[in-house]
Amino acid sequence: MKKYIITALIAIAAFSVKAQKLEKPVIDKISGDTTWLAKEQTLANPFTIPGHFLAGNIVKGKNYWAIYFHLRDGLDIHYYVSKGDKAIIKFADGKLLEILSIFNAHSSIIPYATPPVAESFLGFDLPEEAISALENGKISVIRIQTSKGDFDYDIKDSKSEIIKKQLELIAKK
Repeated sequence: MKKYIITALIAIAAFSVKAQKLEKPVIDKISGDTTWLAKEQTLANPFTIPGHFLAGNIVKGKNYWAIYFHLRDGLDIHYYVSKGDKAIIKFADGKLLEILSIFNAHSSIIPYATPPVAESFLGFDLPEEAISALENGKISVIRIQTSKGDFDYDIKDSKSEIIKKQLELIAKK
């Protein structure tokens, strides 16, 4: 029994201690432009299955920065986020940052999930002032406006640092 408990603790530690990494850069075959992206990491509720899950990663292209959010919710609903819709990031000091969606996206139902789970991938523009705010602030809540209402995600202190580290990692490139 002791052996199984130790094995489970080691597995939990391995999943919770993910090092920040960059994915292999994507190089456009026509223009030669390079896009850098950080590995997607969980920002909210990693152990609730199917639950209310939020993961994210930072992307930097030739003339842009973006943050991508991966949402998964234990609901059998279809929703969409249109280009120009907002995500609102609230910092621990009460300041708010609004960022705009860069493309139209909608949820899809994961076919193998029981009960059904809605999932979506959303991209938001990061202008220079947004990057500065993310580098210098501690995120406490991320709200994503959808056609079915606002989806709020509470961000723990340790998870708030993920975005900062991703920005630092890509800025070095």
